[in-house]
Amino acid sequence: MADYINGQTYLNSLVPVAGGTATNASYVLNLTHYTCGNRKVCVSGAFPISANLAYQVLRIYSVGNNVFNADILVSGTVTYMPHRSGSNYGGCACAPCPITDNVWTVLSVPVSSADTPTITAGICQCTPTDVRDCCNVTNALSITTSFNVAAGA
Repeated sequence: MADYINGQTYLNSLVPVAGGTATNASYVLNLTHYTCGNRKVCVSGAFPISANLAYQVLRIYSVGNNVFNADILVSGTVTYMPHRSGSNYGGCACAPCPITDNVWTVLSVPVSSADTPTITAGICQCTPTDVRDCCNVTNALSITTSFNVAAGA
């Protein structure tokens, strides 16, 4: 795996949920996080992969015609059990301790609000991606969650 994705988090999709308005909209967010050091993740029911994200409005700016964009910092952690390789372990074993990586990215979402909007976070789900046969290891984690952005008071 290339070094440039070591510890990086990438936006896969940001999809508006039907029924939202310019002052109150919900989104489904999907990110891919590549583990720090490109560590392989042990895919096992013995230790669940988990993520915890928070949202913070960095700035709001006008894009014209009464439309605004909010730059939102999405930050938090993802916790997983790293894969332990080597002939002593048969090449397919989990390490004894979990690892926690920091996750962050900045999103720009439309909102009709002159003041700082409020953000309500949904539940995070985290699953390994690109799992291969044999040892079931990967260095990429998919983080899916939802959030709501409402106009500020």
